[in-house]
Amino acid sequence: MLIAAPDGQLDECMKPLIEKWDDPPKAIQILEVVDHTIYGALASGFTLTLMQMMLKEAIDAEGTTHEELVKLATWRDRY
Repeated sequence: MLIAAPDGQLDECMKPLIEKWDDPPKAIQILEVVDHTIYGALASGFTLTLMQMMLKEAIDAEGTTHEELVKLATWRDRY
C-alpha cells in the first residue's frame, strides 16, 4: 500500500527502502523509514501516523521496545 502511495503522501525516495521490507516488515525496517521521513519531511501526516502504528504493532509482535530498536538504528549517527 505504501509503495503505491502518491508522491504527496510519501516521497519516491522512500519507496526503495519499503520494497526491501520483509513480509511482515521488521520493526527496525519500519523505524528506518519513519526516521528518514520525519528528518526529511518526506511523508504526509497521515502516512507517518500509519507507519507509526505499524511500528508499534511490529514492536509488540517482536517483544522488543522502542529503546532497544534505537540502539540498532545505525543511520541515526548521520543526523
